[in-house]
Amino acid sequence: MANSKLSSMEKLQRRVQKRYPGAYAVNDMGWYIVWNGININDIFLLENVDTEEAAWEQAVLVAKHEQHINRTHPLKSMWSQTAKNQNKERIAKRIHYVK
Repeated sequence: MANSKLSSMEKLQRRVQKRYPGAYAVNDMGWYIVWNGININDIFLLENVDTEEAAWEQAVLVAKHEQHINRTHPLKSMWSQTAKNQNKERIAKRIHYVK
């Protein structure tokens, strides 16, 4: 219910900031979104836009595409297996330390 009172730009900002906490809009030769000192348009080589709302809309698309790429990346299974092995080693060290 509370979300219905938000403007469309606030909804876009919340969606982007869920993926990129602390992101903010900058107007320097066009609008773009900055996160951790990086122009997130540079991730997908997008150009800066004319309005702030368009910059937030573009950032939503970047977040969606980045999430999709991370989910479907061919090396994802290798990364998850590496994380599992590191977790097993950490647990084994903890068990060994307790004894």
